[in-house]
Amino acid sequence: MHYNQKNLLRLAKRYHNTKRSYLLVNPLQAKHLAVSPEQALAMMEELGKMVYQKYPAAKLIIGFAETATAIATKAALQFPEDVFFLHTTREQLGGECLNFKEEHSHAVEQRLYLSGSLPETNEIILIDDEVSTGKTIRNMVLQIRQAFPVYEKARFIAVSVINRVSPENLKLLEQENIFCESLCKLENLDYTSQVEKFQVSQPEEMPFSEKMPYRTVISRNALPESRMLHTVKKYQEKYTEFTDAVIHEILPVLAGKKNILVLGTEECMYPALVLGKVLEEQDFSVLCHATTRSPIGICQDADYPVQEGYALPSFYDSARKTYIYNIKHTAEAVLIVTDSKADTGQAMEKISVLFPEADKILIKG
Repeated sequence: MHYNQKNLLRLAKRYHNTKRSYLLVNPLQAKHLAVSPEQALAMMEELGKMVYQKYPAAKLIIGFAETATAIATKAALQFPEDVFFLHTTREQLGGECLNFKEEHSHAVEQRLYLSGSLPETNEIILIDDEVSTGKTIRNMVLQIRQAFPVYEKARFIAVSVINRVSPENLKLLEQENIFCESLCKLENLDYTSQVEKFQVSQPEEMPFSEKMPYRTVISRNALPESRMLHTVKKYQEKYTEFTDAVIHEILPVLAGKKNILVLGTEECMYPALVLGKVLEEQDFSVLCHATTRSPIGICQDADYPVQEGYALPSFYDSARKTYIYNIKHTAEAVLIVTDSKADTGQAMEKISVLFPEADKILIKG
């Protein structure tokens, strides 16, 4: 498939973000908008194959949280088994980490828990959903080079689905031995004026109501901790074990149903897509997207991508607010896939209110 602006870009308006008023929404990313997991994974796989073909010697891949965790994981899985992968996080795991800022974001703090036995490599792949100025990339590379002298002369490849870095900023990146690759190269446009016409409201605050029943499946085949360094081989093995175990438990519950929604939670996006893809192969009609920390304005205009939104407590911290957009009311079953070790009760109460008629299954890996 040829990926371009038409199938990769929708413009939305951030809600009360003074640093950047617009948000680029990718309808194939399975984050803010629901999409077939097969279509989302195909885009991510295409990106990974393109990068591996050009940089087969790279031995370390780093993805960016929150929205690019699934993209980076699927791309990394196109590399040989001995390549190492992890992604940044906004969560605090404990222990030493590198701290850098994504300055235009709603949550600027990023952490990278890069430690242990680091691979020897002259090329390091950094994967994000969209690169606009390259400033976050440069911040991160500076921190890595200072912390790990072994990578001081390494070439960094900034990979993204969409790249709209200006020629001037591309030169600045190249002067620092950072080069860009993408599925879709766009002009460095400021979309502020294009979203000014939209009159948006904030996502709806969901009231707590009487508890509705839901099932919990706790997989004994735990998900890999993708915020820490592992080989591609370990990721492949763990995701296969997890999906096989969960499918075995949930298929009896889904008997007689057709429309399935699989939700990831914040940084935990890829496991939901993998599970959704297996369900598609079982002839279910499946859509995937995920909760997010990003507040997006809601608008009912026909050409606006986010027409419905709700606030709910985070699956990782009930005091933190997260959002879900454009929910699918036709879902007969909603599967929530999370790697959270926290109490998820409040978040599940809100999900249950949003999908009162559907079977709800919380899958904890």
